[in-house]
Amino acid sequence: MNSTERRALGGLASLYVFRMLGLFMVLPVLTIYGEGYRDSTPMLLGLAMGAYGLSQALLQIPLGLLSDRWGRKPVIYTGLAVFALGSVIAAQTDSVYGLIVGRILQGCGAIAAAVMALVADLTRDEKRGIAMAIIGASIGVAFMLAVILGPALAGAGGLPVIFWVTAGLAILGMLLVWRVVPTPQVARRPAVFSGGFRKVLVSGLTWRLVSGAFFSHLLLTAMFVALPLVLVDRLGWPAGEHWKLYGPLMLGTFILMLPLMRAAERSDRVGLALNFACVALVGGARHCCL
Repeated sequence: MNSTERRALGGLASLYVFRMLGLFMVLPVLTIYGEGYRDSTPMLLGLAMGAYGLSQALLQIPLGLLSDRWGRKPVIYTGLAVFALGSVIAAQTDSVYGLIVGRILQGCGAIAAAVMALVADLTRDEKRGIAMAIIGASIGVAFMLAVILGPALAGAGGLPVIFWVTAGLAILGMLLVWRVVPTPQVARRPAVFSGGFRKVLVSGLTWRLVSGAFFSHLLLTAMFVALPLVLVDRLGWPAGEHWKLYGPLMLGTFILMLPLMRAAERSDRVGLALNFACVALVGGARHCCL
């Protein structure tokens, strides 16, 4: 990669870490500390947990298309500002309804499509694969750090501390985009209304991949709704120390994942590796139930 590509990728990967770290840190602790909020019920806490995902899903494509017209950076700045506003609202509220509103606003800062489009604008075609791989790795790193830092920060000051840190990370992300990430001379403007967008929507492969991502995230979110309560209520494990379980598990998973991915790509058996992962997921869930 040339210097411009390295600078762009370093800045955008760091932006992903900042934003996803803020979103992920709340997952292992929301159902535990959320019980102290006014009007809290298990259903409403579950809604607060997943509300950001719903608003993010609804706005991801529109904001991506808007970045084709307005430019990538204006959409990213706006999304990060909305994300920070939602974090501040969630940090200051004492009601579960305020928590839900804050989480919805966090999801409204749906900048992933604009960020990935900016990656495409700032990298050459032959470097696009490694650029996307680095972005994906940054998300994995953010998740690993979040499940360790989330319980530790919540143990020190509850959910408000996490949300204030999240707002601060959003502001740092805006500064990063402004000072570090180059502005593309000519952004790519895909003609999505000329039939290409429709082809993507009706593709069976698209829906298989989307369905897999949907159920994977569904299981992950459901696990973090239930597992923290099990650790506290049944095992008597203080919430502030849950990182001692999540940390080694995530680190071990990350270490095992890399050689398996490399082996699958070299042997052109990515589909087989994905099927193996699904079977392992089902087997692990069955073992937990027993």
